[in-house]
Amino acid sequence: MEVWCNKVAVVTGGNCGIGFSAVKLLLDLNMQVIAVDKNLNNLESLKKDDKSIENGISQRLHPLKVDLRQEKEVKKVFQWADNNLGGLDVLVNNAGVGGVSKLLESDPEEWKNMLDVNVVAFGLCIVEAVTLMKKCATKNGIIINITSNLAHFVPRYAPFHFYSATKHAARALAEGFRQELLSVDEPIRITSISPGFVKTDIFKSSLGKDVDKYFVDNFPSINPEDVAASIKYILSTPPHVTINEIGIRPTGSEN
Repeated sequence: MEVWCNKVAVVTGGNCGIGFSAVKLLLDLNMQVIAVDKNLNNLESLKKDDKSIENGISQRLHPLKVDLRQEKEVKKVFQWADNNLGGLDVLVNNAGVGGVSKLLESDPEEWKNMLDVNVVAFGLCIVEAVTLMKKCATKNGIIINITSNLAHFVPRYAPFHFYSATKHAARALAEGFRQELLSVDEPIRITSISPGFVKTDIFKSSLGKDVDKYFVDNFPSINPEDVAASIKYILSTPPHVTINEIGIRPTGSEN
C-alpha cells in the first residue's frame, strides 16, 4: 500500500459515519486527505488531537466546509486540491442524505434536497475528479462511490422509497461514467460499494433518534469501519484490476 503514500484523496461527507472512517483509513495510508462536509467538528478534533511533529495527521488532513448542493462549492473542492496539493488520485464519493416522508405525502423540498446531494452532487464530484485527474495525468486514479443496498431493491419502509430512488440513480450514473471512462487515455477506475444497514448518523439526522434506536436494536448492522475495510481492499488492487461493485450486508440480514 506504499503506492498511496502522499497521494491526494477527497472524501465527501467526511465528518461522520462511513466518511469519517474512510478519512482515518486514508490518513493511516499516509495520504493527503481533503475531507468535505457541512460540519467539521469531528474532523477538526481529529486534526487538533494529533501530536505528531512531522508528516502527521495535522499536516495531511485538510477539512473543507462545503455545501455540496451548490455547484460552485463542489468545484472549489477540486480547485483547492489542484492549487494546494497539485492534483487528485482518489475520490471517495460518500455524501448522502435521507428523508422522512412517504411518497404519497409528496414533499418536493425534501425530494429536491436528496436529489441535489445523492444524485447531482454525486455526479458533479465524479466529473470534477475526472477532469482534475486528466489535467494532472494521474497514473492510478480511483473513484469509489458509496451507494447503498437500496440501489438494488425498493424496501417496504415507505420513508426510504425516495432515498432508494436516488440510490438507484447513483448506481446507474456510476455505470454510465464507467462506460464513458473507457475512452480516457489514462485509465481511471471507478467502483461502488453498496452497504446494508450501517450504524451511522444518517437515520438519526433524517428520521430522529427514536427511529434510529429502533433500527439499531432490531436489525443486524455493520460498522463504518467495515465499509472502510472494503475501501482498503479496492486500493490494494493493481491498476489492471477494477472492482466493479462490492455488496456488504450484515450477517443475518434479509437484504
